[in-house]
Amino acid sequence: MKKIQIIYQQFYKSTSNIDKGSLSQLRNVIHRVDVQGADRVVDSYRAHFAFISDCLDAFLVGACLHHLDMENIESEPKRKQVLFAALSSDEKRQYIEQIASEIERNYINLEKDLCSLNPRSQEMYLKEQQIQDMFDADEMKFFCLHCRRSYKTRGNLKNHLKKEHEWQFPVEQNDDDDDKELDRVALYRASFMKCALLLRDTNDAYILGDGNRIMDNSKFQMLLSGISQHTKYQLWLFRFLANFHCLLSPRDAYEYKWNCTTNLKGGNGHNIPNDNLVEILVHRLKAKLQTQGANVTYASARKAALTLQIQDEIRENMIEQCEMKKTGTSRTSTSVTNEIILMINELSAGGVFDYVPGRRYENFRTFNDLFSKVNLMSLHKWLTKQKERLSYETV
Repeated sequence: MKKIQIIYQQFYKSTSNIDKGSLSQLRNVIHRVDVQGADRVVDSYRAHFAFISDCLDAFLVGACLHHLDMENIESEPKRKQVLFAALSSDEKRQYIEQIASEIERNYINLEKDLCSLNPRSQEMYLKEQQIQDMFDADEMKFFCLHCRRSYKTRGNLKNHLKKEHEWQFPVEQNDDDDDKELDRVALYRASFMKCALLLRDTNDAYILGDGNRIMDNSKFQMLLSGISQHTKYQLWLFRFLANFHCLLSPRDAYEYKWNCTTNLKGGNGHNIPNDNLVEILVHRLKAKLQTQGANVTYASARKAALTLQIQDEIRENMIEQCEMKKTGTSRTSTSVTNEIILMINELSAGGVFDYVPGRRYENFRTFNDLFSKVNLMSLHKWLTKQKERLSYETV
């Protein structure tokens, strides 16, 4: 749910002056009246999640049509023409992978900020580690490694190293908010597709129980959480990564990574996150306790909590043995093809897939890629603080 809120906080602004191709404008085009932005995600989660998914499909198909120079989804491509039916299975796969790679490079990865984060953070970590090694715990002072001059604070030592010994410390790069050559509309499109693809891949990883993808995507989610000030979610993701990489033994870390999901009904693709399972069980436990009324006690609540799973197993076994038809409401699947086509036409009419230097949205005049908003200095300081907390909280 937090991932959906982060996307809406950054990309949705419902105002009277609606930008061409923005989420709020696309929402009006297809009349999704149950989508109201980040404040209503909790009340109507499925509607907001479905809208983001449909918008991502529209952006991806629209980018493919623009890249292949196709007028619509039924027409033939004017670029990258190939007799697709005559290709072998391997050649078809290679052709599709090539097109997907070109779309990713030309329409999604316009900014390369993530490529510079890792070396800059490593350099910053090494410098801080060297300064920490200069600290004398007995005298409670920092001693310069070169001239042995003493300093009481880290800041004074840094200034000394800069002036006297020409140390170079990483500095935070400023955003080019006044760069008139940037296409803010293209940055908006690329950043949304990047975040929505991360959301889809993470959701797919949980459904399939893919621990590797869950762990890898958690790093990007932690960065986005810090940008959007979701501090509790950011802290949880940090602890999640710390447990796997540092705190747990190899055996426990392996189990920790591959037990992030639960499968209640069996079968491939039916997993749910463990926190969702807890919410389901808590909701069902509350329903049982409400039936007890004033007779509820700690002992009865404990007994109800311990018997929830056993009661489910008994019910499932009875249904299977008696060959009874399961009852319950099922959600009917609706086709959203026409709505996606409407969004594609709107995006194409607004030239969202073009790159025109100097363009900008009225409501997102200084929009930058979300990952370019990562303040490396603040992130490094926050991570150092969390590491210090873990050092004494896990003893």
